[in-house]
Amino acid sequence: MKRLLSTLALFSSLSIPQLSSGQTELINDILTTWDKHTEMNSLLMTAVKDDYLKDTTTSGGRNIADQFAHLHNVRMMWLSELTSESQVEGLDAEIDNVESLKPDYIRDQLAKSNLVLRQVLSDALQRNEKNWPMSPVRFMAYLISHESHTRGQIILALKQSGHPAPPQVAFGIWQW
Repeated sequence: MKRLLSTLALFSSLSIPQLSSGQTELINDILTTWDKHTEMNSLLMTAVKDDYLKDTTTSGGRNIADQFAHLHNVRMMWLSELTSESQVEGLDAEIDNVESLKPDYIRDQLAKSNLVLRQVLSDALQRNEKNWPMSPVRFMAYLISHESHTRGQIILALKQSGHPAPPQVAFGIWQW
């Protein structure tokens, strides 16, 4: 019995990594980076007037509403691979072009997908996950790159439609 308990204790200690204070600090810094990034998305979204959601760039493509929906839809594509169904309960798997024109709905879905992604990143970082399609830090960098590009598309669509982002947004997205 004592041997069994010792073996169980050994296995349980292997499954829960003990993080050093340096590792914990690094994980917190990584998650703070994600938080700051999503703050920039929110800053932009709150500056877009409902009347501007149908604006597009002069070259066409997605309108602003669909760009915001695209952010959420790409997140959901990844979350469907990385989480259980219960973790994404209440999240729209794919926001369509009718739903995208409802600003409160988009804000709500982006906020919820942000929370799930943040938790997924936190869990993977704490486990030092290696069995992902890419490391958690690279995954976060991919998401930030993708979402920053999309923010740029939104800002360009606003500008080319005669509705430039106000200075507190245009410069605010660089206040990291």
